[in-house]
Amino acid sequence: MLKKYFLLILILIFPLIFFAVKDSQILTGKANPRKADIVIDAKNILRPIKPVWSGLAQGGEEPPPMLHSSISLIKPLAPKFIRIDHIYDYYSVVTLVNKRVVYDFSKLDDTVDDIIATGALPFFSLSYMPGVFTSSGSVIDLPQNWDLWKDLVKNTVEHYSGKNNRNLTGVYYEVWNEPELEQFGGFKLSGDKDYRLLYYYAAKGAAEAKTVNKFFLGGPSVGSYYSSWVTDFLSFVVQNKLQLDFYSWHRYHTNPEIFAQDSIKIRNNLKNFPSLSQVPLMLTEWGIDSGKSELNNQDIAAAFTIAAVSSFENTIEGSFVFEIKDGPPPFGGKWGLFTHELASRPLTAKPRYKAFEYLSKITGDKLSLLGQGSYVRSMAVKTPTGIRVILANYDFSGKNIENVPITFTNLDPYSYDLTYDYPLQAQSGFFEIVTSSGVINKSFIMQPNSILYLELNPKAPIAQFIPGKFDRSFDQALVLSSVNPLIFTYPQFSLKPVGSVSFDIKPMWTNDKSVFLMYEVAFSPSENNSKSLYLKKNEGLLEFGIQSDVEETYVSVPIQTWDNNWHHIDTSWDYTGLSLSVDNSPPVRNNLPVDIRNGKVLTIYPFQAAIDNLKIVITNEQLIGRFFDGKVDK
Repeated sequence: MLKKYFLLILILIFPLIFFAVKDSQILTGKANPRKADIVIDAKNILRPIKPVWSGLAQGGEEPPPMLHSSISLIKPLAPKFIRIDHIYDYYSVVTLVNKRVVYDFSKLDDTVDDIIATGALPFFSLSYMPGVFTSSGSVIDLPQNWDLWKDLVKNTVEHYSGKNNRNLTGVYYEVWNEPELEQFGGFKLSGDKDYRLLYYYAAKGAAEAKTVNKFFLGGPSVGSYYSSWVTDFLSFVVQNKLQLDFYSWHRYHTNPEIFAQDSIKIRNNLKNFPSLSQVPLMLTEWGIDSGKSELNNQDIAAAFTIAAVSSFENTIEGSFVFEIKDGPPPFGGKWGLFTHELASRPLTAKPRYKAFEYLSKITGDKLSLLGQGSYVRSMAVKTPTGIRVILANYDFSGKNIENVPITFTNLDPYSYDLTYDYPLQAQSGFFEIVTSSGVINKSFIMQPNSILYLELNPKAPIAQFIPGKFDRSFDQALVLSSVNPLIFTYPQFSLKPVGSVSFDIKPMWTNDKSVFLMYEVAFSPSENNSKSLYLKKNEGLLEFGIQSDVEETYVSVPIQTWDNNWHHIDTSWDYTGLSLSVDNSPPVRNNLPVDIRNGKVLTIYPFQAAIDNLKIVITNEQLIGRFFDGKVDK
């Protein structure tokens, strides 16, 4: 009998134990944690990075103008949108004059001006109901007449998106804020207080707006993921053919992967609505804790931010971290990226601010990145100047320390600067690294809940050499495409009326029809008479000539039969003309008098070939000789 009771108790409490263990793994550690071993492929570009983290949200912590003092702090975060709510009850938009509705957007305009000054566009949460519209005077009640709400939305859209008013393009309008929560109305998807009617009349009002730029309307801005608030709401939208440009929800959690999980569930729900299956998903409030918790002020919130973004950046189209700044002391919220201007340390950036400051550097094309761990999450991008990487070691228990190997592969042979920055510890430095193999590897210690930012920037190409023309053990040749142009300048080089440039060349080009300069010298035989002496491959010909704005003269030799063997080129000039010889054949001359002098820079360009045994002779004196036996300048 006791065994039966024991088995019954085990059956009843097992689910509780299971979920407790699962939550414990999220909060205090991972079962069998995997160490990070990051590998970044410099050539494997996945897609352009989407800065979906670049939305900021500010709640109704205080009357306007709440952002004015913060513009200089917000700007470096490069926000794309700033979301504000309470626009109808905090900004005195609506008044009744002789029982007639009067709209006044001037106070809201001031805040919109501040938003635009940060470089962002406004993202309006159409909330809450003007008290003069409700029978109770409550801003979370239904209007006495739905036409009042409809006309308010119409006028809002016309004011900000209207071509004859603020003339903004791409503004977002979100219907309400967390409607299912009692403190914001306790709306349902049925019954007397039906959010669907709130959305219906908002959509009708937006549709009636005249002479407007493109704008976006959506919702429902619920406080979490609920499947019914996707399926039942979308069914109503489709049935009534309403505008829905985005689906929005909020989420606060200590698991950084919960946001991506939500978005995947929502996207799966949307599959039942083909016309809206790809509607953008907007996470219009998010963070590590929705309470007035010290977590929001600590390093853990910064590391959490990077970990979360790296998880959801490819599953949603926009996110709005809550919130920009703390509420006014002593009772205001502590969710801000920085403190309030009346705090003991006014407008002071918190660790989470640093996370977004460094995320703003993650631009360009996303690169393939393998080897993320249970705690260490990362993203890498390629920019026109190099590679940028951001990592976070997020551990809610604050225990995980890792020595993280980071390997860059498929790099060009260059010398590189690898700079590193621990933003939360104010530690930084750099390494100078040379790679001829295309691989760079470094390891970095990451303390619990730390952030690491890396930049790998090329400095100069590494010269590549192949066996030289004479194929002896010490004989080498320089691959021109592996280096910057070879430049010889005065006083080492000075162009005079008699001279020659000769060298051996091994073609590496694959296109016989290609056209490119091999070398060039700009010169001026007289004032206002600029010319250039050049050697050029012009499809199947080798041309040696003089060119100016008004005339050109050259000699040429066919090279269609050239293979990838060594060939000798000899170019020379004197008072009687130009001469070109290939492979010691009799020279081709044009026998036209030329005046070649006053040139001080000879440039040999980095084309697809190897060069050996360079000789530059001016007036029968060898000025420059290069054999390239393992060095560019020897």
